[in-house]
Formats: sequence, C-alpha cells, structure tokens
Amino acid sequence: MLKSLQLENYRGFRRYRLDGLARVNLLVGKNNCGKTSILEAVRILAAQGDPRVLAEIATRRGERIAAGDASENSYADVSPFFHGYEFGSGKSLSLHGEIGCGHLELKVARLSEIEKTRQLQFAHPSGVTLRRGASVEEVAVQLGNHLFVEITGGEHRPLWPLIPASDSGALLLEPSFFGVGEPADAVNIQLITTESLPPRAMASMWDAVLTEGREADVIRALKILEPEISNVFFLSGERASRNGRGGILVAFEDPKRKRVPLGNFGEGIRRMLALALSLDQARGGILLVDEIDTGLHYSILGDMWLMLVNAAKAYDVQVFATTHSQDCIRGLAWLCERHPDLGVDVSVQKIDPDLDESIDLDSEKLQIAVEQAIEVR
Repeated sequence: MLKSLQLENYRGFRRYRLDGLARVNLLVGKNNCGKTSILEAVRILAAQGDPRVLAEIATRRGERIAAGDASENSYADVSPFFHGYEFGSGKSLSLHGEIGCGHLELKVARLSEIEKTRQLQFAHPSGVTLRRGASVEEVAVQLGNHLFVEITGGEHRPLWPLIPASDSGALLLEPSFFGVGEPADAVNIQLITTESLPPRAMASMWDAVLTEGREADVIRALKILEPEISNVFFLSGERASRNGRGGILVAFEDPKRKRVPLGNFGEGIRRMLALALSLDQARGGILLVDEIDTGLHYSILGDMWLMLVNAAKAYDVQVFATTHSQDCIRGLAWLCERHPDLGVDVSVQKIDPDLDESIDLDSEKLQIAVEQAIEVR
C-alpha cells in the first residue's frame, strides 16, 4: 500500500510529494491543481509504466497528434506528461512510491545515445519492419537518429522495449504491444471516471460478483439510496445494446412492484453501483475515483463513506478519490467522528502545485477543520 508518493517533472509538478497516505485518500484542491494528474500517476506507477496505459490516459484527455499522412490515424501525445511540455533528448520524469516497481522513470533519448547492447523490439509505424531483437546498430541504418522513450524501474532496469517517438511527442506504439499481457508485478487497479462505468463493463463485473456469491454486498450499497431495492438484473442481447446507458433493471422487496430501469433513480444510483462493483473487483489492489460524489445527494455522503471504508478494509483495497464538494468532505468528517475505528484509515490531501508537498489532514485534523469551518478544498 502506498504510504507516500513523489512526482518529479510530471505534468504540472516540477517536484511534489504526498505523505501520510492511508487506506482511503481524498484529494482536494482548486480546479486545475493536479488532482486528476495524481490519480493518473498512481495508475501509471501501479501498471509499471505500461505504454498502453499512457496511451489510454492521453486519449481520454484528448492529447493526440495527427499521423501527418493521408490517413486519419493519430498517436498518443506524451509531451504533456512532462512538466512544461519539455519533451526531447535528455528529458525525463519520475514517479516514486512503494508499490509495484517502487520507482518509475520515463526518459527520452536519441538512438545514438542508447547503449549499444540494448535491443529494440518493434516494427516502426512508417512500414520499416525490423527483426525482433534488432541491435541499435541495425536500427540506426534504417531509422537514423530518432527519439525513443525508455521506461525503467528500480535500479534503471528496463520494463518495456524502447518505444519510438516523434520530436513533437507522438508515442508510436506498434500493434504487437496490444497483445502483451499485464506486467508480472502490476497491481490490480480499477478506475471510475466522472462518467462512472458503461453498462457493459458493470455487467462483466456483476458476472464475477455472482460467480463468487457476493451480490449481497453490492445490494447493500444500493440500499443506501433506495432501501426497497432487492436485486439488479443486466439485460443481454439486442435490448441492452440499443440503449447505451440502459440494460440494467432494478427489482424491489415488494414482488408486486414492477422492475424498472436503473436510470429511473437518477445518476446517483449508477454511481453507487459503480463504486460497489469496482471495490469488489479491486480486491488486493487500488481503486481510483474521479469526483467521487458525482450524482450523490449530500444527505447520503456519510453513509457512502461508511460503505466505502468498510469495503476497502474488508477487500484490502487502497482508494484514491477526488472531490470539489465541501459536503463530501463533511461526510468524511462525519464518518471519522461516528466511527473513529474507521477514521484511522482516512486521509485528506490538499493539493497545491505552488507548494512542494500536499497538506495532509488525518481524522483528527479533518474533524477540527470542519468544526471550525476552515476551508480545506
């Protein structure tokens, strides 16, 4: 479990540190202060710098570079990952924690600067096919002095094959990368964005829950919003595919009540279902939640935190979540006051990129801040 996290030359942070991390961590701060960037940093570190994760994050943010040819292809732009968009030979960023490989570094180098003993394993998108395991000298003849992104872990051990990149930061992943499995030391990680989870993803999680006989835990979470809910059902086939956010029915304790679509209860019930399912699937790993209180009424936020912290402890999950809501912070303070045994597993981290480190509020400091109406967002 992460107890601290250090960022260097990563996005909006020249150098930044978070200490006092706990089982459940709530990141607060102004807009554009870097809360989501920190969630992404945890995800990158847990995935041991998996280039596919870098590409997915860039795509989600709209950070793409056109291929520059007649096709409509585009490539993930990794230059925004580097502080001040400083992308070029000799530039690097690093993430350091206590999970997975512990330390992760992305370094940009020219072909001529790479150790002669290193082997390159890729087919360049330009169409130049290189023998698998080609030496630096062989590549130099065909590609010239191109840029490459090198991803290393502890003691600078290579974690992935060198990845070619353009001068502007386009990460040129070859198709064979997408057939590669998870790294041996990768941490189980689940992500919930502000849009929650698509029905198809939740249906797959629900199948796993049913297989293990853990559906009662998920239903308990939904009862926080609607106490009469007794079960949920995921439709299959054409009826589910026709409705992008449909395909999920809710049943009630009263058998005479007609089953209704999940959407009838608003966005909050979908958020709670996504949280419960993702906690179950993140067992032994990490859950990341952007804007955790999305769609949830202030009156149930304390109960939401109670469900989440209990599940995180039971499933051995570390949670990192963000919020802009003072009500969400008050809900967490309520939990700490009413359940001090759970409060020891909670930390609030105020993010301010103008400082060198976050402001860590444990359970006691959080309660004092809320009681005295001190602004912590």
